[in-house]
Formats: sequence, C-alpha cells, structure tokens
Amino acid sequence: MKPQPPSPPLRRPQATPRELLDELCRFCQQKFYEGDAINFAKDRPRLLEWVLLYPAAWLNERGVTLPPARYRAILEAVLMDAVRYGNTSKVTYRPAWLRMVVKSHFACHGDEYYDEGKSMRNLVEHALHVASQARGSQPDPVRELALASRLLKTATKTKKAARKSAPNHQLTLL
Repeated sequence: MKPQPPSPPLRRPQATPRELLDELCRFCQQKFYEGDAINFAKDRPRLLEWVLLYPAAWLNERGVTLPPARYRAILEAVLMDAVRYGNTSKVTYRPAWLRMVVKSHFACHGDEYYDEGKSMRNLVEHALHVASQARGSQPDPVRELALASRLLKTATKTKKAARKSAPNHQLTLL
C-alpha cells in the first residue's frame, strides 16, 4: 500500500508579495514624501512595520486573510483619506501619524474586513472539502480509532511502569 502524502493545511498563512509592498511604499513616497527621498529612506522601516504590515498582522490574529489586490485597495483608501482629510503640514513624524490613522481606521472598520475575510475563508474551506470528497481522500475512521486506541494503551503502560519502579527510600528506625 502506497503511503498518502501529507495533506496541506486548510488555511495557508497570508503571503504578502514583495511587489505589493513595493507598490505600497511607492504610494506612500508619492503622497507623503514627495521630493524627500532621504527622510523616506530613514522612515521606510517604521512605515513597513507600523503602517503597511499592521493590517496583515491584525487580520492574521483573527485567522482571516484577504487577496493582495483587496489588501492594497484597503490600504490605499485609508492613506488617501489621510491625505484628503489630514493636516499633513503639521505632522512632525509621519510614520507615527500614519500608524495612528491606520489603527483608528481598523478600530472603526475592522469588523467589516473581518466579516469579508471570514466569508472568503468559509468559501475556500467549503471548496477544499468538496474537492477532497470528489477525490475520495476521506480519512479512514477505523484507522484513526486504532491509532487513538494505541495511544491510550501506550499512555497506560507508561503510568503502570512508573508506579512499579518507584523505590522506597524510607530509612528504618533501628
């Protein structure tokens, strides 16, 4: 009998492609650092950590993901609102201000993104389930019960062996 290859996990971690981050960095540079390449180069690590990757961490903590195009659209919309409605001339440290903008946006609209990602996750999980049934690779319940039984027997044997081998180290009175 040929061993079955391990099945891939149902939910893959969100992969943010390098091109997406480069596009978002260019967007930030055009909108907030126009003609100021030196300060952009200094602020780039904080922009990545605090602004551009914050939504990915937020979504990942909640177990949902979004396609890269949707992720980009959300961040560009948030940053454009910051350009339109924010007083960018009075900002002293742009990465900290943008972090506050993104965090407050996710505090207000995070549930919408969570619901969107959750509905997408459910659709993908259902499609994977249907595909696995069509392939005929359902888990064998008998084999799984046998494995569980073997695990329980091994645990019982180790407990009995531990009890029998406990030496009596009590000293005699005389």
